[in-house]
Amino acid sequence: MNFFASQEAARRQTRVLLGYYALAVVSIVCAFYLASRAIAAVALGAMDSDDSGSAALRSERQPAIRVFAWNSMWMFFTAGLSIVVIGCGTLYRCSSLSEGGASVALSAGGREIKSYSQETSELRLINVVQEMALASGISVPRIFVLDDEMGVNAFAAGFTPKDAAIAVTRGALERLRRDELQGVIAHEFSHILNGDMRLNCWLIGVLFGILVTSVLGRVLMESLRGVRVTGGKKGGGVVVLALFLSGLALWAIGSIGVFFARLIQCSVSRQREFLADASAVQFTRNPLGLAGALKRIGALRASNSMRCANRDELSHLLFASSSGSGSNDLFASHPPLGVRIRRLDPTFNGDYSPWFDEADAPASAEAESPAVSPSETCSSFAAEKPVASAHVENAAAFLQQMPEEWRESVSQPMGAAAVLYGLLLSKNPDVRRQQRLCVASGEGMPVAAAAERWHDLLNGKDRTERRMYAELAIAGCRQRDIAGRNTCIDLVKNLVAMDGAVSLFKFMLQNGVVRGLSPSVSLEGFRKLLPPAEVRVEAALALAALAYAGQPEDDVRAEAAWREGVSRATSFGVAELLPERGSCTLEALGAALKRLNGLAPLLKRELLTACSFIVRADGNLVPDEVELLRAIADALDMPLPIQEGQASAA
Repeated sequence: MNFFASQEAARRQTRVLLGYYALAVVSIVCAFYLASRAIAAVALGAMDSDDSGSAALRSERQPAIRVFAWNSMWMFFTAGLSIVVIGCGTLYRCSSLSEGGASVALSAGGREIKSYSQETSELRLINVVQEMALASGISVPRIFVLDDEMGVNAFAAGFTPKDAAIAVTRGALERLRRDELQGVIAHEFSHILNGDMRLNCWLIGVLFGILVTSVLGRVLMESLRGVRVTGGKKGGGVVVLALFLSGLALWAIGSIGVFFARLIQCSVSRQREFLADASAVQFTRNPLGLAGALKRIGALRASNSMRCANRDELSHLLFASSSGSGSNDLFASHPPLGVRIRRLDPTFNGDYSPWFDEADAPASAEAESPAVSPSETCSSFAAEKPVASAHVENAAAFLQQMPEEWRESVSQPMGAAAVLYGLLLSKNPDVRRQQRLCVASGEGMPVAAAAERWHDLLNGKDRTERRMYAELAIAGCRQRDIAGRNTCIDLVKNLVAMDGAVSLFKFMLQNGVVRGLSPSVSLEGFRKLLPPAEVRVEAALALAALAYAGQPEDDVRAEAAWREGVSRATSFGVAELLPERGSCTLEALGAALKRLNGLAPLLKRELLTACSFIVRADGNLVPDEVELLRAIADALDMPLPIQEGQASAA
């Protein structure tokens, strides 16, 4: 299953999950109705049995025995109240996730690792994450470590690749060798690329809504602990009894939410873990690295369980079961460890004893599991690669060859900002002087001087290397506070505007900075998708811009390439809508791509496939069209389709 089909499958799966969710809400509403009627009956019955009341008064209360009869107004009230409770719980939890993946990591007790960390294990993790990000062409996610978790686990969270975060337990950092850690990180990156991450993060907020009744019930019962009712307070005992029964009922009703939450989590998690394992092998081409990580988890057994308070809420995000059991029952959040391992290593016999001694010992950074060809061991895996392993090697080589001083500077928040500003400085001395004054007024003279130095250092680098520096710098700037990130965004826009003629690289860099540093806008859930008929003009413009970029001086050949792509984008019906070259400006393209991002994943795939055919139409890759293809993929929140243009991703 390729990335786009995985995205569409994830979206289709949400319809099934919405059915489960609707069933959960209906069940909770019915339970609210019956419980409230029963509590009313018990409370009125207690009042009827009060000896101080007259016989006449008790007789007037006799109709209370009919509380179980159908009452439409009662149902309307309880249904409205329960839906309000569920809705408020969902909105509260979703609002707490406004920072995307970082919010989830922090809620689990995560500590963000700064790029300039001096701890060896953390530097190794940063290195592996950066390799994967640069190779796959997506933003470098924020990195967190769960210091209180000594088991081996990890998760990726976020709504888009721009606000993604990867969290790794302290146990994984200390126990896994580098190739094993690389396998785990590749597994988490596949969740980002396969579209699982957004669904999983969205579910956290939605499921909290149906679990909140249990929380409210527990809080209400605990608040009544130690409450005493004196004899002088008539009816006080009835009130306390009613409140206690209400808390008990809410807690019991919450069990319905727990049941459906577990059902939904398990429906999401199981099969997608197999897909993520397969994709991880296609990243690293080393199935034994990932298998080794799973074997260490098997050797840890029960001690691999998570300790954080919201571990159940996060169970569907985790690399392995938070309980450490790995069972195969109805509510298991993950497939059994043995099954996952045998898909990676068919020779595994289920014996974890060779791993017992190593499970509690720190892993050696030099000791690596032998890399093997996955052609025999991974026959059941998907055929299409989310990213070629050669690109991981190229990214690793880039990071290794980067001077240590440069790497340290680009990892610092202010140093990273200087890199971004340096990449945007003009070659015209007069314009660059004005740009430097602009940077100095916004960030100070030291940053302006550093930007000038970075301009000189990177000016001779090719586009691929400059793009990689830009990605690392955006990740470094993401460590700044909101005000600092906004300052960086404003300065980048100003520098681009001052340059006059905007190049494609600067257009891409500005969009990357704005998307990477802007606050997450992720609470809209799964928005209504645009049909292709509504974005015909935008699709035609995107395809034409790519065709003209590949043929900067020949409109006839550009039109031939455009039609080559249009024949693969039949859903859009743009065969007669070829725009003129002059209308395909970068500003117009940016506006078009914003609209096209509202398409369904399979339609995005169709459009990107058409783009790749335009790029390959004349058999000659022009740097501008390669960069523009990357810009289109990035604007659509999609990885570059490497299998459709290997050279373009290099």
